[in-house]
Amino acid sequence: MQNRQAARYARWSAGIAVAICFLVIGVYVQRRMRSGARDKDLHPVPASVAQQSAGFSFSKVVGTQKLFTVRASQATQFKDQNRSLLENVAITIYGARGERDDSVRADECSYEPQTGSIRCHGVVQIDLRNAKTSGRGGMHLQTSDILFDRDSGKVSTEKPVVLQFTGGRGQADGVLYDPQSEDVTLEKSVQLEITPAAKSRELPVNLSGSSLEFQRKENALRIFGPVCVQQSAATLTTDMLELQLDAAMRPAQAVATGSPEIHDSDAGGSASFSANRIEAEFTPDGTLGKIIADQNVHGESTGERVRGNANSRFSSQHAELLMNGANEPRELLADGNVQMNMSQGEVKRSVATESVRMNFAPNATGRGQRIVSAETLEPGEILTTDPEESFRIRAGKLQAIFGARSELTALRGSGGVQITRALPAKPPQSSTARTFAADFARGGIWQDIDEKGDVKFREGDRQGAANEVKFSRAANEMTLTGAASVEDPASRLQAATIQINQESGEVHASGAVLASYFGKQNDRAATTNSMAGAANISADEMTGSELAKPQRANAHAVFFGHARMWHGSNLLQADTIELWQNEKRAEGRGNVIGEFAEAAHKSVAKIEGTEKAAPVLWQVKAPQADYWGDAEKMEWTGGVRAHSSEASISSQTLALSFSSGPDNRQILQRAIATGGVRIEQNGRTGTAERGEYAAREGKFVLSGGQPALADSSGNRTTGRELTFFLASDTILVESQNGSRAANRRVEK
Repeated sequence: MQNRQAARYARWSAGIAVAICFLVIGVYVQRRMRSGARDKDLHPVPASVAQQSAGFSFSKVVGTQKLFTVRASQATQFKDQNRSLLENVAITIYGARGERDDSVRADECSYEPQTGSIRCHGVVQIDLRNAKTSGRGGMHLQTSDILFDRDSGKVSTEKPVVLQFTGGRGQADGVLYDPQSEDVTLEKSVQLEITPAAKSRELPVNLSGSSLEFQRKENALRIFGPVCVQQSAATLTTDMLELQLDAAMRPAQAVATGSPEIHDSDAGGSASFSANRIEAEFTPDGTLGKIIADQNVHGESTGERVRGNANSRFSSQHAELLMNGANEPRELLADGNVQMNMSQGEVKRSVATESVRMNFAPNATGRGQRIVSAETLEPGEILTTDPEESFRIRAGKLQAIFGARSELTALRGSGGVQITRALPAKPPQSSTARTFAADFARGGIWQDIDEKGDVKFREGDRQGAANEVKFSRAANEMTLTGAASVEDPASRLQAATIQINQESGEVHASGAVLASYFGKQNDRAATTNSMAGAANISADEMTGSELAKPQRANAHAVFFGHARMWHGSNLLQADTIELWQNEKRAEGRGNVIGEFAEAAHKSVAKIEGTEKAAPVLWQVKAPQADYWGDAEKMEWTGGVRAHSSEASISSQTLALSFSSGPDNRQILQRAIATGGVRIEQNGRTGTAERGEYAAREGKFVLSGGQPALADSSGNRTTGRELTFFLASDTILVESQNGSRAANRRVEK
């Protein structure tokens, strides 16, 4: 029984063992079949491969901050090269503060564990982004054969690189990205194109430089020189240019340093501009908002304007150009030793001040800008020269107005104006006023000048004053208005308005006219002449030659309307007084009245051994009176009436003779009346055809016709010639045969 059981157990054990063997064989065969099927799709693993893995990743962490992470879809380690091949590589760089989301992507890279370097072959994509902007903005670079250093995190290559950002695109040779400083450097042959905003009509701006540095912290591009920036015909050259970018990676500010220069040219001319530093500010839509220049600012332009070439030069220490939103100038502010020099044809003009402002407006064609006005914000000086004259104007403020072609049309000055004018072969002219205005014709030649407010001027030894003075180039006239006066050492003219032709010397004055003639210095004949030497003439109006130029052969003036001439106590008034200054002759016409002091005649009374003089003033009336200064005589015609406190004379004509008295005043010495002479004196009446009065002797001599002398008592004396004295009752009678009769006393 036991044997049968043992045999049964053995049979069962053998069967189980066989089953297990078949099961093992089946599993092996199945796996082998599967492995064979898989081997049909895989390349054989090279013998040099030590290990392959389906994924690869490592990161660098400092403290708690992850600096970067390297990922690859597959890593293959080589036995003999001590390196790994990474496929589908993505390097994410977070930066020292975790603010970055930069990435470097490549299809294939080599990893060297010993050095920690990763070198990527083929095309490499680099994206520089701020982690907080969710992918907006940033910069994209495409290059090849980069080297990524595991220890420093730097990315570099010497191969060409192409970059693109919102505000532009470009290319260069070589790139270096340092995540520690967060700067990106394009190392050589930089070319950039700044693209305008989508809706802008502006052309792209092209830049070139030797290298470029993208400062991530400041979000700025620094381009190192020589730098060249070009837009259409405008070119900027500089040693360095810094572009400040906004959050959307568009230019917000540009700063050029190291002798920047701007050049521009078109069919109308060319322009250049330079400074130690030039800064440009951009609006959000990419247009220029402001240009700022500092230190040694210089500008120059040439072009065809109006007629002839127009050239201008500008310099200052600081300048700001405000734009109108369409990359066109709107306003210029400059300060610090501002100098402007302009030439237009034969006209040259220069301006000097500490501060100036210019305003611009669109041209009539709608293309480009023109200058509208310019004004000094501090005291300034402008000098204008042309073939005929030169002007120098100083004022607390100067303002220039320009026309449709940027030609000067008007000039204004205020705050204490000083003007100096120089003309060929003439003394310099100078003037001061509170305000000044000048209008210009085409070609930049002034046409009219108007000075106002306490105006004073001088030309050689002539000077004048008025509330307002106007100059007309076309008429060559100067008009003084309001308390106007013109004078020189020999004369003075005052009136409400004085108009002088500066070429001919013709003068017209109106309104309370007053002329004074002092005579020539060191000229005894002139100074002893009452009418031409020191006479004063007033009238409603005056016309004639310029009083300040008596050397003219036709120095002549006519005073009309209540004309009145006097010197000391001597007076002549008439409807019209005409004066020939060179001839020392005057003529009064219409209701002529004269008053003259006579030479004191001797008195019969003696006081302390001296003769007592009794001053007497004569008044003369007639339709006309003529005066000759050289002869010191005056002739009254047309029916004359003369009287004094001692006597009166009436006749058809009356001739007066004068001589110099105290202080060179003219004293009446003799009067000769002709034609129906009648003399009345203290109750006595004398008649004759001729009467002569000698002031010094105080006597009358009647002759011609039938001289007669009668008193109030009816006594009458006749003779061929009768002489009687004012100071006595004596009458000298000369008979017909020439004998002299005895003295005869006539009752008074």
